[in-house]
Order: sequence, then structure tokens, then C-alpha cells
Amino acid sequence: MARILVIDDESDLLEMMRLVLEGRGGHEVILSAEGQDGLEKALSNPPDLAIIDVMMPGLTGYDICRQLRANPATASLPIIIMTARGQPMDRQAALDAGADEHLVKPVTMTEILEHVNAQLAQKTGHPVPHYVYVLMSLRGGVGVTTLAVNLALAWQQSGVSTCLLDFCQTSGHAALHLGLRPQPTWADLIQNDAATMDETSIQTHILQHESGLSVLASPFVPPTDHRLTPANAHRILKILQQRFTITIVDTSSILDEVMFTTLDLASAIGLVLAPEPAAIQTTMGTMRALAKWQEKFFLVLNLLKSGKDIPIQTLEKTLRHKLTAVIPFESDQARALTQGTPLTSKSPNSAWAQSIQAIREAVSQKAKRLDQNPTVGV
Repeated sequence: MARILVIDDESDLLEMMRLVLEGRGGHEVILSAEGQDGLEKALSNPPDLAIIDVMMPGLTGYDICRQLRANPATASLPIIIMTARGQPMDRQAALDAGADEHLVKPVTMTEILEHVNAQLAQKTGHPVPHYVYVLMSLRGGVGVTTLAVNLALAWQQSGVSTCLLDFCQTSGHAALHLGLRPQPTWADLIQNDAATMDETSIQTHILQHESGLSVLASPFVPPTDHRLTPANAHRILKILQQRFTITIVDTSSILDEVMFTTLDLASAIGLVLAPEPAAIQTTMGTMRALAKWQEKFFLVLNLLKSGKDIPIQTLEKTLRHKLTAVIPFESDQARALTQGTPLTSKSPNSAWAQSIQAIREAVSQKAKRLDQNPTVGV
């Protein structure tokens, strides 16, 4: 149990934080509705962690951060800034003021606990779990890359260090979805032996999105002189897993040794399908072919067209597997791709973006259950 100080001028949010941190987290919670009062409480009896709003009467959250960092008693206190201001410049301002993390409101109960526990784990020296989530479909055109990009962005925007790895071996487009030029790519990395790869060499090939998301891109044209090998794939994945809390992998529609290596290292495997016969049949065949990894599966139905769809219960009965989530049709998706601005950023409050957040939470819970009991399925 930890002592957590929450400073925010919204009484409803303070009460919610108490319920979450005490009821679900088992922590002792100290509340303050005013900046100066919160600062005095922190300095008189330093908590184990502080969660601070930015815009408050009197002292702002940035002011409080700076004063806490300037005092020896609270200089190393884990601080989470939680604010409705979610632009990249706002995140940088929070970090410059001394915050350890920047969370954008609204946040879910699960998200709050994830970040609080991660900060407390770092403080006590306990390792923070790092996860690799793989998204795939053996049928193209069902939205795997779109889901991978938006899911990675959602994790990064929640304050978790995240890398998007485009492992498409034919022609990857993840960088394009983010408005990034895919240069350099992993194709430049694999010209040397896998044993020579290290964190420094991989870092020089990573692209940086304005959100803070890291991207290891795939080439538009597959390399002809050097192919991606299982050894290369294993080395790249292990280094990214050590470097980032979350690694999202967008894969090829090919079952080969590179894919099998990737699935071995996955914490969870997302099978993406559309509500049409070919995609459903392909998904069923994929689950049979990859039965070795079935406990890691989570299924996502992506509604690519408007109109009447297959009833969910009928589809689940056909698949013999529950759906983790259904992504609603969104007419603005094509424009988002053209503009290089994913809907998770462009329309964060839309039903489409909220479905991505729901997937993020469900997948997090599944990976944790598998960590605790590797025999647990869906």
C-alpha cells in the first residue's frame, strides 16, 4: 500500500480518484482541491506519489512540480500530471516542469491504476512488465495496419513508452498512416549479422512521431539483397521489448518462420477480420493453423462498410471464439489516412476512437492474466 496525494480542483474527479485508488488499488489517498494546500501537504508529509492537475486557481500544476523538485524531501517523488491538455507541447511542458508522466483526461480506472502501479514499481526497483502485441490477418484489406497504428498511438498518448514495429515484408504502410517518411527502415538494419544489432543501432533507425510514438518502419519495396530472417526478427523484437513498455507489431499476411518467431515472443495476438465470408473463413483457418498460440488470441471485428452486419452471436458461434471488440464503421477513415492523422488523434472522442481504447484495456488485462497463469485462454 502506498500514500498517494491527488491535487485537483474538480471535486467529482477527486472522489473518483479516491474510489479507484483506495477501492481497487488498496492505497491510502490524500486529497487536495487547491494548489497551495496540496503543495503544503506534500512538503509537510511527503507521499509516495503525487497526481496533479495543471489548471487550478493560484498555483498551477507546473508550479507545484517545480517546487517539489526543488525541495530535497520531494525531489525524487514520482509525479503524474493529469490534464485535459493533450497536445505534444503540453506533454513536453509537463516533463520540463519535472513530471514523470503526462496523462490526458478523460482517463479510465484501469489506465489510472496502470500508471500509478508502474511509477510505484520503478520507485521500489521492481521491474515494470514489457509487452509485445501482434496484430495479423492472412486476408489483406481488413484494417490490420489501421488498428496497429491507432492502438500504438493510444498507448503512447496514455503516457506509456510505445514502439510501432511494421514487420510487413511486402510493402509496409504504417509510417504513411502517421504522415512519416519511411526512411530509414528495418531493411537497413538487416544488412549486417543479427548478432551485431544493439539498442544503439536500432535507435538510429527509429522514426519519431510528434506524439512521442517511436516507429520502426518497413520499406515500401521489399529488399532483394537481404531478407528478414528469424534471427533478425528475434533480435529486433527482444531489443524493442527491453527498450519500450509496449511494442505493437503489424505483420505480413504470410505464415513463415519470421511470423512464427514473432508469435513466440508475443504477449497477445490480435486476429483482425471483417464481416464477410472470405475473412471469416480465413480467420477460422488461421486459428487452426496457429493452434499452438491459441491462448494468446484475441479477435477484433472491423466494420469496413455501413449497413447491416452479421449478428455478433452468430459470428462468435461460427468462429467458436468470443470477440474482444467490434470497431464501428467510420466514414472519415479514408480522409484520416490521406492526411496522415489517425482518428485516435483527430477524433479522440468518437465512437471509433473509443473502441480502440476499449481494445487497449481488454488486451492489457488479457496479457496480465496470461502472465499470472499461462494456461488461461480467452
